[in-house]
Amino acid sequence: MKPSHLSLLLLALGLSTAASAQPDTRFNVQLFRPSGAPQDLVVVQQSRPLSHLSVAGGPYFSYSVNPLTLVPEGGDVGKISLVGNRLQLDAMATVGLFDWAEVGVDMPLILAQGGQNLEVIGTEGSVESFVPGDLRLTGKLAIPGLRRPAEGKGFGAALTLNVSFPTGVQEAFAGDGELTWAPGMVLDYRFGNGILLALNGGFWKRPDHVFAGASVGDMLPFGIGTEVPILRGSGITAVGMVHGAVGLEKLPDEPRQVPAELLLGLRWYSSTGLTFTFGGGAGCGCSLASPNLSFFTSIIWIPAKTREWEALEKFKDPPEPTPPPPPPVDPDGDSVIGEGDLCPDVPGPVANSGCPDTDRDGDTVVDRLDKCPDQPAGKKGRDGCPLARRDGNKIVILEQVNFATDQDVILSESFPILEEVARVMNENPEVDRILVEGHTDARASDAYNLDLSKRRAASVVRFLIESGVAAERLCSQGFGRSRPLADNNTEEGMALNRRVEFTIQPPSDGPRPPCPDELDKKVKRVRPKTLVPKAPAPATVPKK
Repeated sequence: MKPSHLSLLLLALGLSTAASAQPDTRFNVQLFRPSGAPQDLVVVQQSRPLSHLSVAGGPYFSYSVNPLTLVPEGGDVGKISLVGNRLQLDAMATVGLFDWAEVGVDMPLILAQGGQNLEVIGTEGSVESFVPGDLRLTGKLAIPGLRRPAEGKGFGAALTLNVSFPTGVQEAFAGDGELTWAPGMVLDYRFGNGILLALNGGFWKRPDHVFAGASVGDMLPFGIGTEVPILRGSGITAVGMVHGAVGLEKLPDEPRQVPAELLLGLRWYSSTGLTFTFGGGAGCGCSLASPNLSFFTSIIWIPAKTREWEALEKFKDPPEPTPPPPPPVDPDGDSVIGEGDLCPDVPGPVANSGCPDTDRDGDTVVDRLDKCPDQPAGKKGRDGCPLARRDGNKIVILEQVNFATDQDVILSESFPILEEVARVMNENPEVDRILVEGHTDARASDAYNLDLSKRRAASVVRFLIESGVAAERLCSQGFGRSRPLADNNTEEGMALNRRVEFTIQPPSDGPRPPCPDELDKKVKRVRPKTLVPKAPAPATVPKK
């Protein structure tokens, strides 16, 4: 036994017993139940109700192939199309209320339908044509906080209700014979580019029927649809949807009825107030009332210049995105704008907050980069600072004074530094006296380092005298390794500790006191010879 596409599989029915079978209770086989609002997705509703007191109305035409087909058991006889084709008109009208709700009416009319002889289900002849269907009233109510305008984007939601009255001819499979009702809910989302996704769900209360060994009763209708703008400015969109219903009633060992179909179409929102939609699709082949093929077309009209017409025109031509704010004014054109420009009327670099660079000392190094903005760097200076400059009670030098290893001989590379020290002293005659300090690292003994530092300081004094500095303005003193600046356990630290410093002595009201090293020499002269420590042998002294 093999199920056929879009058909009912009769598990216990054969043609030999069909002629004597009693007629089964018939039901409405029409799965296509359209919605009358122009922006609803044919059989899947969207959440937005019509605008207040706006009306919409028009015909929906649908044509289905084999909506009701039986497949006898055994395979000796082919399938029987009880309703082989149906052309139906749904005359629809809808009105919006307060921008929150809408109500509508749908009057189905079977214009034409045909099929094979119905003797298999107990009657003679084919199905009756040109009959009314069940009159249907529809309603929609937007959920507060989720009401979205036609051109708006974001989530939307609404509650729905369908009530069908038994006006249809049940014998012609055009009605259920009783009042039916179907509450439901719509949830959708409109993207900024106009794409809409909609989801429908609910409950359909129907009378219980048994037809050809299959039960038909309460169902859970569902639908998911989308609308995609193709030419939004011209009002042309594509629509697509899957809709159906899950049967809640079934007989023992009977497969559950889940009629469903896929539909695709095109839509045009014309500026005349007419909305045209046409398309088609196919059923799933898994249940009663699921046709092989379906085709539909509709013309929904709304009066021009109404609020709903204006809403659809806004959807077609959504408002232009808010332009970005104009850039802040930059009157001096230096790309530093707003409060960040401290000199808004004079151009300057960003690094200087929009103000022109200055050079107070005129050494071509701008003040924001000049580490000595008030002293020119000179030809051999660095970072805006001269090789030697006065800073407080010191004459600061940029580079160390270098000596020959373990000697007091000044290397020629340090001559420019000492010449700059001499220049600073000669340009500052108010400086009464400079103490030239010699310092060493921690290698070798205290006595050796002290002697070496004294000799080196004295060498620097001699160089400064030869460079034009008066001898009485100079003193020297060696400190050996007693005043380290850095850790003597590293090469870098020891290099910093081997240095010469220039300390400005405070002025004296009377005669200048003798230099520290001169006092030290006098003390040594009056000491007994045996008390003077001997200098260590040069061969055992580490090189510096």
